Amino acid sequence: MRFKHRRASEMEEGESYYVSMTDLMVGVLFIFIIMLAYFALHFRDTTEELTSAKDAQTTALMKVATELRSHSANIEVDYKNRIVCLKDTDLLETGGTGERRCFAYSGAPPVDVQSEAAQKSAAAQAVFAAALNGDVSQKMPQASVNLSDGTTSFDADRLFAPGTATLSAEGQAAATELASSLATRLPCMAYGTNAAGCQGEAKMSAVTILAVANINAFTADGRAAQALSLERSVAFHQALVASRPVLGQLRNQPEGGEPLLRVVSVGNSSVNAPSGGSGKTLIIQFQMATPAQ
Repeated sequence: MRFKHRRASEMEEGESYYVSMTDLMVGVLFIFIIMLAYFALHFRDTTEELTSAKDAQTTALMKVATELRSHSANIEVDYKNRIVCLKDTDLLETGGTGERRCFAYSGAPPVDVQSEAAQKSAAAQAVFAAALNGDVSQKMPQASVNLSDGTTSFDADRLFAPGTATLSAEGQAAATELASSLATRLPCMAYGTNAAGCQGEAKMSAVTILAVANINAFTADGRAAQALSLERSVAFHQALVASRPVLGQLRNQPEGGEPLLRVVSVGNSSVNAPSGGSGKTLIIQFQMATPAQ
C-alpha cells in the first residue's frame, strides 16, 4: 500500500487552482487587446463619417470653409423648384443693399453610389470652384461663379465695346484677373507644363469659353449677332492667353491631347429676339476628366 503525503496533495490542488485563474486572466486580457486594436483601427473612419457629409462636394467645401460662423437669416424656399433665396445683407460681411440672392439645390438625398475616383474628382472640382469664387468675388464683382462646378458668367455687353469684339477697359481687367487665377490653379489639373505643389491627381478635360446670345437666325442681323458672339469668345480666349501664356500650353492629355482652353458659340434662335440679339453672356465652363473605373 502506498501512502501519499496530505501536504503534497494540498499543494498540487492549490497550484492547479492558481494556474486556471492565470489562464483565465490571460484570455480576458487577450480579448481586451483585440477589442482595443479593433476600435483604434476604426476610430479614424468613424470620426470621418460623423464629422463629414456624405456628399463629396459638401465635404470638400467644408474643408475649404475654415471660418464658418453661425448667423441667423430669413430665407425663402421654393420646395417645388428647389430654390432658396436670401438677402445679400445676410451673405456679405459688410454692406449689402438688401437685394435677393437665389441658389438652386438638389432635392435628392446624397447617395454614395460613385466610385472612389469619381468622388475625388467631384471633391476636387468643388474645391476649385470655391477657390475661384474667392478670387472672383474680391476682384471681379461683375462675375458670377457657380459653387458646384466653377462655371463663371459675365455680361458680354460689359466686357466688350458695343457691337464689337473689342474688350472694354472693364473687360480687359476681368480677363487679366481671371487669367491670373486660372494660371495659378489649372496647371495642377492639366498636362503640358511642370506644375509644383499640387495636391491631388484630378484633371480637367476642357475649359470652354462659351458665348451665348438670343438671336433670330432667320434674319441677317440675327446671324451677324451670332457671328459676333463667336468673335467675342475668341477675343476673350486670346486675352486670357496673352495675359498668362501658360494657359495656352495646357493640354487635356499627357501626349497628343487637345488644348485645354476652347471656344464655343451658341445662339438660341427665336423669332421674337431683337435684331441685334439679347441675353448676351460669356460663360467659362470647367469640365472634369472622367475618372478611370
